Amino acid sequence: MNVEAEILDLKLRVETLEAALRSNRSPRHDDIVPAQAGPYRSELPALVAQVSIGVSELRAEIADVRTEVGQDFEALIVEVAGVRVQLSENYKAVQADLLGKIDSLRCDMIDLGLRLDRLMESGDA
Repeated sequence: MNVEAEILDLKLRVETLEAALRSNRSPRHDDIVPAQAGPYRSELPALVAQVSIGVSELRAEIADVRTEVGQDFEALIVEVAGVRVQLSENYKAVQADLLGKIDSLRCDMIDLGLRLDRLMESGDA
C-alpha cells in the first residue's frame, strides 16, 4: 500500500469535486452580476447533497487509510520485535563462540609457554 499515492488521490478527488461544483454554474449565469452569480436556490439542495456525499466518501476512505496504516504499524512493531529477538540470539551465540575461541587461545599460549620453558631448560643443560 502506498499511502502517499492514496493521499494524492484523495486530494485530486477533492479538487475534482470542487471544480465540478464551481463549473456547475451554467452559461445562463454569465449575465448576472458577480456578487449574485452562483447556482439558483432551487439547485442548492442538490449541490449540498452532492457535497455531503463526496465528503462522506472521503471520510470513509480516510478512515480506511488510517486503519490500513495502523495495521501496517502493528505489523512493523511485530517484525521489529522479531528482529530484536533474533539479533539477541545471534549475539549470544557469537559471544559464546568467541569466548570459547579465546579460552582455546589461552590454553594454546600456556602450552606454548611451557614448551618454550622446557626447550630453554634442555638447551641450557
